[in-house]
Amino acid sequence: MKHHHHNHMQGDPAASEVTATVSYSEGTITIKLEDDEGHAPELAIAHEKDMHIIIVSEDLKEYHHVHSEAKGKGVYVVRQELKSDQYIVFLDIKPIEKSYFVSPIPLRIEKTETKEASIDADADNKTKIVNRKKVTLEPVNAKVGEESSLVFNLHGENPKTYLGALGHVVAVDEHAKHYVHIHPNNDNETIFDAHFSEAGTYKLWAEFNFEDAGVLVFPYVIEVKPS
Repeated sequence: MKHHHHNHMQGDPAASEVTATVSYSEGTITIKLEDDEGHAPELAIAHEKDMHIIIVSEDLKEYHHVHSEAKGKGVYVVRQELKSDQYIVFLDIKPIEKSYFVSPIPLRIEKTETKEASIDADADNKTKIVNRKKVTLEPVNAKVGEESSLVFNLHGENPKTYLGALGHVVAVDEHAKHYVHIHPNNDNETIFDAHFSEAGTYKLWAEFNFEDAGVLVFPYVIEVKPS
């Protein structure tokens, strides 16, 4: 089964007919959705969930992919302790019959000075070991406007299906302005075709589900060249 690309939803976030507000208090994230008519929008199910919430700390060191619980009237909550002071939230939703574009939503935990988003130096290493699982990102040749292949070598491991796919990759550029959610090309191999609309340095988080270790997240950094 060929997965369709959920890549950059092109368009101006200002053209979204759905507005999202995100707040945090004592380990609970609350999301409120409202459409242009003041109603709670209905959400379509994508990859087994109606809402994928991607939260990254501003220094891009912390990453969470969580799913919320609907409380009615457009309110959704999720339990997640956040340690840093400044986060960027990407709300991956598909409202039914309303246009919506994913854009960065800043989430400040408490008043502190703003730090520039930045990418840690050691991220260049393309083989990552998490919980004794080794995953290598093969050399990437990524260019704006072209299909860029991301090939992950799991060194003999066969990942289990997770949220309806062999894996999930989220990419955020170093300024945390651009968000790309990428799924594998097919159900047999961990190859992902990404489409980038902006050049620059991106941090990737690849999520794979292992039989004996559960879902693990592997961070990488890639350069996307201008077209």
